[in-house]
Amino acid sequence: MQQELLQKTQDVSEIGRHIGLEAGEEMAKRFFDKHPEQAFVNILGKKLFMQVLSQPGCEGIAIVPGYNAAGVRQAVIVAVDANRQPIYQYAVVSATGEIVMEEALIGDDGAIDNSGWGSGTSSSK
Repeated sequence: MQQELLQKTQDVSEIGRHIGLEAGEEMAKRFFDKHPEQAFVNILGKKLFMQVLSQPGCEGIAIVPGYNAAGVRQAVIVAVDANRQPIYQYAVVSATGEIVMEEALIGDDGAIDNSGWGSGTSSSK
């Protein structure tokens, strides 16, 4: 099904859809049931997402799994362009009028929360 969605969606900025609370909870439950040691989430703030999305050429965000310095699973977010390629740098005009390359924002290091995640309970019900 994921492949079908990718084939139907040519515009990176339109990838993804609302699946609803029930489907989202079921997907998370299946993952947490299979990997109970990973029954936690990474929480990243709106400001970080807005900064990543505001980078020149950004059409979407890739969420990449990684491990932080303490060895705990952590989400890493990377801006992607219209061709689904990561944006590592982009051109800007300096104060002297020169075009220089600036390193793109790569986000991580969010809060880790395991309070109720994977327990089958929801605060929204």
